[in-house]
Amino acid sequence: MPLPFGLKLKRTRRYTVSSKSCLVARIQLLNNEFVEFTLSVESTGQESLEAVAQRLELREVTYFSLWYYNKQNQRRWVDLEKPLKKQLDKHALEPTVYFGVVFYVPSVSQLQQEITRYQYYLQLKKDILEGNLPCTLEQAIQLAGLAVQADFGDFDQYESQDFLQKFALLPVVRLLLALGLFFTWFIPIRVAIPECPHSRCSKQD
Repeated sequence: MPLPFGLKLKRTRRYTVSSKSCLVARIQLLNNEFVEFTLSVESTGQESLEAVAQRLELREVTYFSLWYYNKQNQRRWVDLEKPLKKQLDKHALEPTVYFGVVFYVPSVSQLQQEITRYQYYLQLKKDILEGNLPCTLEQAIQLAGLAVQADFGDFDQYESQDFLQKFALLPVVRLLLALGLFFTWFIPIRVAIPECPHSRCSKQD
């Protein structure tokens, strides 16, 4: 399938265009990875979003969008119908653009792709860690336990909790982990967690 707006993918995995006027868009994904796309200065926000979706092999694009920090250091959604460069030049505090969920569904069963569900998981995890979604102590422990299970597998696969030291957890959960009480408080629930396209998860066929 050809890439949008005439982009070409070289072996270096960098997108290039044969145009004198271009924009190197630096976009942060929900897993905190940065990707760069060389776009035409006239490329719209929608074309930029589709470039990210193609990189992620994401078809359910309508649930997602791009945003940036404006000059007042507030989040502002990209206008998908207008050129991205003009918006960043006029309003952005910095040239970095962020990919994220813009529309939430009532039930995860409405999401058809596993990659879509995984992006929702990353977004919700980020929102909770950043304090955008408040939760109780019990909810924090339960959610942290499910996140660990989703990313690392069942508890009985590991002999200690040391592998969690660099894993992003809520402060209260980190305290329990430091005291060696995390898995005492959280009784692992063996649920059917879908495989996800993540380096620490089982790869899809």
